Amino acid sequence: MAAAEPREWRQNLREHLLQEPNLSVVEHPTPSRHAIHAIEGQRRGKGASLSNIAGNRWSSRSDRYTELSSDYNTPTSMSYDDANEAASEVSGAPNNMRQDIQSATGPTDSKGHQPLYRLTEMGDSTVILYEGGEPETATAWGARTRMWNSIWLGTGVFITFGIGFTVLLLATILLYHFSEINKGLSVQDASKEYGWRYGPTAFLTVILSLWNQVDFATRTLTPWKELLNGPAAAEKTVLLDYISPLMTTVIWRAAKARHWTVLASIFGVLLIQLATIFSGGLFTLEPTILEQGGIPLTVTSAFDGNDYRLDNSSSNVGTYPTIMYYGTRIQGLTPAVGLDIGLGLAVPDFELQEKDETAAGTNYTAAVAGAKIGFECEYIPGLNGTKTFLPWWSILAPFWTLNITTPSCNLTNIIVGEGPDHNMYHQENATQAFEGYFGDFLCDQGADYSAPYLPNPSNASVEHRIVMTMADLRFAPYNASYSSPRYIYLNNLTVAVCKPSYALGNYNVTYLNSLDGKTKSMTTNLMSNMSSQIPGFAPADMGAAVQYSLDQTYLGTGGQDWVLSKQVVTFFQVLSAMNGNVSIGAFMDPQRLINSGTEAFKGIATLLIHEYMMKPGNTSVEGSILYEENRLWVTALSVGFMCACFGILAGLCILQIFVRPWDVAPRDPSSIGATAIVLASSPKFQSLLHGLGTLRSRSIRQRLSRFEFRSQLVPGPETAFMIDPVQRDVGNDEKDISPDEAQTNKWWVPVPLRWWFHALTIVIPLIIIGVLEVLQHSSDSNQGFIDVDPHGFANTHGFAAYIPTFIAFCISSMFAGIQFGVCTLAPWMALQRGSAPASQSLLLNLTGRLAPHRIFLALQSRNFGVALIIVATLVTAWLPIVVSGLYLVNPAPVSQQVTMRQSDVFDPHINNLFYFDGNAGTITGLIALEATDFDSSNIQSQTQTPFLAQVEATRASVNCTIIPQSSISTARNQFYDNLPSGGVIMDVVTRIPWVCDYPAKNVTSLPWNQTYLFPNNTKPIYFGKASVLSWGLDSVWGDGSIDTDFNHPMATSWAPGASANWVGGYGCPSIAVTLGRGTATPVKGKNKTDYTFDVDMSTIVCSQHLQTVNTSVAMSFPSVGTIIADPPPVPDESTARYLLTQLAHSLGRTFEFPLNAFLLSLASVSGNNTVPGPNGGGSAENNDLDGFVSALATTSPSTPITSLAGSANAQALVDATRKLYGTYMAQALSSNMRSRDLTTLVSTPNSAAAPAEQPSVVGSVTIPGRLRLTQQRAPKVALQAMLAVMIVCLVAGRLLLRGVDQVVPHNPCSFAGTATLLADGEVCTRKIIPPGAEWRSDAELRSTGVFDGWMFSLGWWESLGVYKYGVDIGWIEKNDK
Repeated sequence: MAAAEPREWRQNLREHLLQEPNLSVVEHPTPSRHAIHAIEGQRRGKGASLSNIAGNRWSSRSDRYTELSSDYNTPTSMSYDDANEAASEVSGAPNNMRQDIQSATGPTDSKGHQPLYRLTEMGDSTVILYEGGEPETATAWGARTRMWNSIWLGTGVFITFGIGFTVLLLATILLYHFSEINKGLSVQDASKEYGWRYGPTAFLTVILSLWNQVDFATRTLTPWKELLNGPAAAEKTVLLDYISPLMTTVIWRAAKARHWTVLASIFGVLLIQLATIFSGGLFTLEPTILEQGGIPLTVTSAFDGNDYRLDNSSSNVGTYPTIMYYGTRIQGLTPAVGLDIGLGLAVPDFELQEKDETAAGTNYTAAVAGAKIGFECEYIPGLNGTKTFLPWWSILAPFWTLNITTPSCNLTNIIVGEGPDHNMYHQENATQAFEGYFGDFLCDQGADYSAPYLPNPSNASVEHRIVMTMADLRFAPYNASYSSPRYIYLNNLTVAVCKPSYALGNYNVTYLNSLDGKTKSMTTNLMSNMSSQIPGFAPADMGAAVQYSLDQTYLGTGGQDWVLSKQVVTFFQVLSAMNGNVSIGAFMDPQRLINSGTEAFKGIATLLIHEYMMKPGNTSVEGSILYEENRLWVTALSVGFMCACFGILAGLCILQIFVRPWDVAPRDPSSIGATAIVLASSPKFQSLLHGLGTLRSRSIRQRLSRFEFRSQLVPGPETAFMIDPVQRDVGNDEKDISPDEAQTNKWWVPVPLRWWFHALTIVIPLIIIGVLEVLQHSSDSNQGFIDVDPHGFANTHGFAAYIPTFIAFCISSMFAGIQFGVCTLAPWMALQRGSAPASQSLLLNLTGRLAPHRIFLALQSRNFGVALIIVATLVTAWLPIVVSGLYLVNPAPVSQQVTMRQSDVFDPHINNLFYFDGNAGTITGLIALEATDFDSSNIQSQTQTPFLAQVEATRASVNCTIIPQSSISTARNQFYDNLPSGGVIMDVVTRIPWVCDYPAKNVTSLPWNQTYLFPNNTKPIYFGKASVLSWGLDSVWGDGSIDTDFNHPMATSWAPGASANWVGGYGCPSIAVTLGRGTATPVKGKNKTDYTFDVDMSTIVCSQHLQTVNTSVAMSFPSVGTIIADPPPVPDESTARYLLTQLAHSLGRTFEFPLNAFLLSLASVSGNNTVPGPNGGGSAENNDLDGFVSALATTSPSTPITSLAGSANAQALVDATRKLYGTYMAQALSSNMRSRDLTTLVSTPNSAAAPAEQPSVVGSVTIPGRLRLTQQRAPKVALQAMLAVMIVCLVAGRLLLRGVDQVVPHNPCSFAGTATLLADGEVCTRKIIPPGAEWRSDAELRSTGVFDGWMFSLGWWESLGVYKYGVDIGWIEKNDK
């Protein structure tokens, strides 16, 4: 055949082959070559196809393989005639095929090269491959010989790193500098620690992950650099492995080989890790004293009394001043800001305009106006009252009046004593009573102050005087036969006359914020007096305003001093409480009366001015602040180490630019496919590796020790990159490889994949989880687990971060080692499973990638076990970040064991709470009014040393029954008509079920009546009240509270026997609460207008119960008895038991306290709160609500009256009632029912509790003053969760990777280690890999179809009777030898 152009010759051959009936021809149009596969049809007559060749079901590997040429560019390329001769030797080839091939004339290319052939017989098929020789075909890729370089080793990357480390160095130095000169960087709070505590560690962790890429690229490419500079020994080139050994081994080998770039990258990793460790203690929070002047302050209130109003019947002044004085002076509550109760001074509050700068413990000073109360008293001796009768006050009671004459004030007929009204004695056997009077009087007005009509108290144009008197009355015991005492006289009288006033002045005020930031005290200094007064409120108004507040306040009956019909006035109840609840007879002492009276008046007046004479304001003033705050400091130890690390790292970046491996490899050498591609272009090196696939690394090293290796570029149409072995001039001491050694069953397993390493990697996190839990328990139980020296605060805190971070890095390194092992072996495992595409095997590279990319590739290649381990390793990267906030130094009081002796027990029979409750109702009202820190365990909020102990506590509860709507009916009250107020009274009749302990026969329910006042104009109102119930066998009585205060008209008195069994003694519900919303609608009749009522209401009746329960409490020390709010009491519910009580008719769990004193006290306190009217035109003034319901509706913003009123909210009403009742009973039990007799049963008789079993209590006392290292719960839980996730991922991943320790016989991390497993197969031949592939990336290989259609396997295969272990194309049936 005449010579033809290459393209024409190829077409002629293709057409000629297509004419053969037993051949199928497949053309591969790859850029590197044009291959025509002529496949002989199977001898059974079935046609063959390309899938039979490229598929994964070849019956066996070719028994005979003849390669005529590896590369036509090399001197070993064979001519066309040589190819024909070789083709004729192929056994089994059809004669007509050989003739066709032999008759064809192949052209020469432009350089005189003839085309090349490769003939391969595979089973029943003969494959002829034609490799065209024309230059344009060979260079169809586009000629490219530029070396591949990792982006992580680029000059720009190292410059960026160097600049970054330099910036970090300078930033760290500057942070330390500004920290020192400014006493910290800024104010911070431990609860906002995430930025400054975790930020540096998190940032450096990111830097470390990026530098790890630099380190991996450096270690990977260093052997290639040695090849480029070769020839060099195998240990420095093809066998050099800097990837898999331990870091210490790598450092040693790199130092010996003088591979400075590897040392630089490794030291970079170590330095960044060291900086990360110390970054955990870079910032510390320390209390710091700061002072600053010229601070703009805002005065938030100003004196203004223009809305002040007072006459004989009403005023805008309420009970608040008296109630709050009782709470602050008697109960130890903290007064409002700007008040000095003892000094009688009220000043405006002011605060920093920049509120963000205000911190706990801040002291700030400014000059503001203040009002100081004046109360000048004089004792007037020798006065005695005149006995008289005042029928307009009482028909039968005698009175004593007094005239006072002083140079500045004259008063007439002031009442100073009163006998029993209608001969009613409260204490029937008494013969002496002390009566105190307090009042404001206008001087020189000629008024008779015993008359029913008194002068207008708001007259500020005349002098006012406060008169305090204490009378000692003597009388005969009660005798029912008389209408008045047989005798009664005034035995003694103490009189003090006082002038009330106030004065404004300029005060230098310093507010002292408490350390908890919740309260603040103040110090004041008078700078100058002011001649002005409060607008709308004259100094002469002060006495009348205080008296009105006192008159409106109900604190109880007066207890032991309530002897006759008149109860003790509020002012003297306050004086008694101030002096330890002494009898008011103690104030017969004039000096004691004046001292206590002055203190009480000033306190009440101060609160009155603050509440009613100060309005919101917004005035700017300039002041100064002196404060202590937690500021962020930079620790010197961390700064020193971190600066050293950053400085060295910057130098290493510069060094790497000059010593890095650059332009040393044609492509990324990390994958198995990359090794195969380079091996395909290196025939001599490939032939050297034949038969080494099963050898151990030591034997491979021995075989290659006689050679040195170098990389070369071979010129040609497509420049080839090859590794060329050069034989060393040494003796031939190579030993032959024995068959046993060649077919060994020993496998290479990296240390991190060995069973003991896995066990250690699992056990250590488990131990750490347990240690963290133990430390947390110790920290929580002991307020820390290590004492900290205050002088070494920063260093101790730093080490608390350094050591955990170091441990975190160790754990991270262990998981990183396991990750490296499975990522390295993942493609080999895919090959071992057999018939793996290149994307899941040869081209799969999971090493040297960022974690998210690794996870994606692992999931994409279906390596789920590997993905789980990568996730576990990714989690470990966060460990150093989280542990940096694991430990904090906090103040921790010293705990000491103390034994206390129990001094009392609770006896509920001491007081039934009808008349007197020890002001428990007032305290409860304070709680409702101000949300004071009390709760149902009698807790007071005080700053004292806590005494921790477990005691037997007593608590009260109610069991409430909701009355169904069908049992409630309403109607107009017919007895009260034409009310002057324009209202109408609604009667409510309720059938209450018999829910008593006493089993009454034939009684299922009883009627009960209530009344409510409605406006007659159809406007809606809220109505409701709490009632003390009284049960009989035919009906139930009780409509609100019973007024027993004889200072009020229409008040009633009950004998002790009646009040003691007020509820009835049947074990019935004693409290009823009704709350609803409704309107009264007029209905006109013939003679009068009637009304119908549209109401939505709910009624509950509640039984009272008492329980004892063992409770862990914190009490004040050394004055044990006051429970501290933090920590709160913790009851042991398993020890709770109900107490029994013997009533008149029953024995059971139900106690029948008639809580009348409670309801009366709440009525006084709740008058300071306003409940808004319902929507639809209702107003607060029209509501008919008592103090109990008002307290329910105003105590908590979360339970407004809209959520309590109506039948749909009955359960909410029950819950609110239970809470308020529990609060009250805690105070009532504490104030009224303590017995000093420890042998007394807790509840007599027939109590469920035995006599006091704990006469002494053993507890612990905590004394402040030391610092403790504490473990934070949130980071601890996060760490435990992370460690658990790591363990689960590791175990699950390892289970999915069974057999990973039986994959390769030697370390595949070096170039020769991988190449020996490829050299004996067809993977690295031109059958699969075209020339020039070594210059192409994986993406280019995929886009051009290289490796497409081929499946690859790793295992044992037989060749010429010899079993070899390695990678080949197709399915290898014998995967085990």
